[in-house]
Amino acid sequence: MHFRRQLLTMIFFVFALITVAAQTKSINFQISTLSSSVGHWKGTLTYLDYSGSNLYSMPAEIDISYTGNKVGYIMAYTYPNEPKANNTDTTYTKGSGKYFGREKVISFVKNNSRDFTLITEFDDVDGNDKREATIRHKYKLEGNSFIIRMDVKFKGTNEWFNRHEYQFTNEQKVVVNDKALYNKIKALDSLLFNAYNHQDLAKMKNYFTTDLEWYQDNGGLINFETVFTNFQSIFNNPNKLSRELVYGTLEVIPIKDFGAIEIGKHRFKHMENGKLEIGTFRFLMIWKNVNGDWKISRVVSFDH
Repeated sequence: MHFRRQLLTMIFFVFALITVAAQTKSINFQISTLSSSVGHWKGTLTYLDYSGSNLYSMPAEIDISYTGNKVGYIMAYTYPNEPKANNTDTTYTKGSGKYFGREKVISFVKNNSRDFTLITEFDDVDGNDKREATIRHKYKLEGNSFIIRMDVKFKGTNEWFNRHEYQFTNEQKVVVNDKALYNKIKALDSLLFNAYNHQDLAKMKNYFTTDLEWYQDNGGLINFETVFTNFQSIFNNPNKLSRELVYGTLEVIPIKDFGAIEIGKHRFKHMENGKLEIGTFRFLMIWKNVNGDWKISRVVSFDH
């Protein structure tokens, strides 16, 4: 019995050391560990006006670099449609990596040599509602996607609200063998989803063949009629859904004597229960060209 107690005590002690070590690892980091985010990123800023519960999106870009002595992390934001809002922040670590500027590091996880997730928090007065709040920032780099999200929890409450979210992408160096075809498909994609964002079902139908086959990983095979019944249900929902092509992900491959394959990622946004919901998914579409009349005959939607 005495040996058993000693064994249990030892196991508990080792577990405690492992837990402390893991926690220490997750909250201590250096500016250098963010080096994979250095470069130019392009995407959108989506933010919520809580007074009217309205959702807004605008183009945004960020250039990330280091100060000359490599101890400061520089984030230069630009807004093509609102250049007066352009700004630059330089942030330094404090307290042996326990603070990112004035913000306490709650968690830092390095998933591999490149990807990371950094979460910070600090107490302040929320700039929009002028109320005391805890503000949380989340910086997540995964592949060629970089998300910067700000959530707010007002003093005396337990609920977090998303105030805004940046969705950035590094442009991939996709080889374009047929520039004219690439531009054609890119323009068609823009026209199709402009109709989608304006909930113009009749116009959308013009971009699909009636023998359409739509394959979805979580929905199976869907035909033309079912696809547009589903679109109509989406449009009937008061939580308006919008779609955007993720910058830098579009690929176009010609199909001899038929048309072209379009491959990429797209992002969907909507409000649900007063919160911003954003999902990014991969897709493949086959365009059929009949005497210059381009229509989508097959769709593969996945990674939901």
